Amino acid sequence: MKLSNFLLLGAALAIPQVVALQPVSAEPVEQAEILNRKESIHTYLLNIYIAQKRKPEAMAQYKTLLAMKPNDPKLNNELGKFEASSGQMAPAITHMKKAVDLDPGNAQFWGQLGQVYIKAKRYNEALDAYKRAVSLGGQDYQKPYEEAFKYIEYQKKQDAYAKNKKDYDAKVAAQKKAGAGKAEDDDDW
Repeated sequence: MKLSNFLLLGAALAIPQVVALQPVSAEPVEQAEILNRKESIHTYLLNIYIAQKRKPEAMAQYKTLLAMKPNDPKLNNELGKFEASSGQMAPAITHMKKAVDLDPGNAQFWGQLGQVYIKAKRYNEALDAYKRAVSLGGQDYQKPYEEAFKYIEYQKKQDAYAKNKKDYDAKVAAQKKAGAGKAEDDDDW
């Protein structure tokens, strides 16, 4: 074995011992700080995945963050909006309802819940959510509230018209049947 190889081997074996003998200068990190850092990391990853339109990865980050902070109204609302944008209305409504349950005084949460109800074609619930948003000062939701109200009234009229038409058609059919039966009886000599 060459002398240079021997010296390199000796130096390589000595470095870990020198490093191990040095005092540790970093103080232990508290559990709360560790959780804070984990939350920050997952939030950064979430934002990256959303920017890159990587929905499955973003959803995984939302789930991780939600496991860390299940009672965070903002996180529940954001997850609900993300799910709604992906067409997943049922889980979106669940998370957004949880957000308004956790922070019932937030007009934005109520208004956004109303928007998701509209997308899910649940107009009466949308009307209630918009009404709550407006009552809490969310004036941005006044017009959607009025439009939802008009649409519901229009639907009621359409339903009443359809019912009346069905009843009328049944009555006409019964009269024709009664008239046809009478005409058959008249052909007797």
